[in-house]
Amino acid sequence: MLSRRQFLAATALPVGLSLGAVAQAQQNVVRLVVGFAAGGAADFVARQLAQQLQAELGSTVVVDNRPGAGGRIAVDVVKNAAPDGRTLLVTPGSILTIYPHVYDKLSYQPLRDLVPVSNLCAVPYSISIGPAVPASVTTLQQLGPWLKAHPQQASYGSPGAGTTPHFLGAMYAASIGLDYLHVPYKGGSLALQDVMGGQLTSSCNVVSEAVPHAQSPKLRILAVSSPQRIPQLPKVPTLAELGMKHMTSQEWVGLLAPKGTKPEVVERLHIAANRCFDLNVVQKALGEMAFGVTTGSQEEFAQLLKADLEKWGPVVRSTGFKAEA
Repeated sequence: MLSRRQFLAATALPVGLSLGAVAQAQQNVVRLVVGFAAGGAADFVARQLAQQLQAELGSTVVVDNRPGAGGRIAVDVVKNAAPDGRTLLVTPGSILTIYPHVYDKLSYQPLRDLVPVSNLCAVPYSISIGPAVPASVTTLQQLGPWLKAHPQQASYGSPGAGTTPHFLGAMYAASIGLDYLHVPYKGGSLALQDVMGGQLTSSCNVVSEAVPHAQSPKLRILAVSSPQRIPQLPKVPTLAELGMKHMTSQEWVGLLAPKGTKPEVVERLHIAANRCFDLNVVQKALGEMAFGVTTGSQEEFAQLLKADLEKWGPVVRSTGFKAEA
């Protein structure tokens, strides 16, 4: 146990380092706030950005994980932060484009409280089945009739209620006239485990969760939601190829700042972030996860945010789903 003298010595400021210097050092730290625990898709993207952004900005860049409330806590942290470019949000798009339609008392309004900085990457989804479905069913076209013939097994899992996979499943059901029971999980990998174990018929997941099991006889990946096929699954068709173009959807992960951040600061951050994601090392790391780099202009990102916010409204309303606070 440390004595009082040892404790004071250990916590004392280094010789020559004033309180003012400490304050200045703290002001030179950029926080990338993520609304999920370490290890998830948004955290992975944030850490790729943080590693490269330090050199671009000449500042210490740290990832600040604030899990809870499905990512809403992180949005509030950034919304209420000083608009000085040192507290930024790295988030999946659904937190900003779907949540406003499923929560009656949301504490933020994306278009009012946040400034789009850069769209970083896109994360596609996949629809998979497992041993609960006969081996003769190998395509999404075959799955629909089988589910209709076995209504008691017409269920699908997702990472949680109110997530993009939840509503992609609902869109699929509506497109073929299917009564498809949604089973929410606390994470997509848990739903996938039950599919592979035969306890759940099907699941809609982030592609990166399904890819490691692509060669397993316990998992059949039937379709992906990206505009084009992904390299890791060259034989798996897109939903658009299967006549479901309206279901083409990817979960973008973007960088945003608090409202009121000066335009010149936003522009500097935008340029720096885009440079980071142009690097081969970052693109390689993202590619291995089946994430596609989607950097573009600030205006394009702002338009995407607005368009997705409008897109998901009718989809959510058609399901009648409302999340609890």
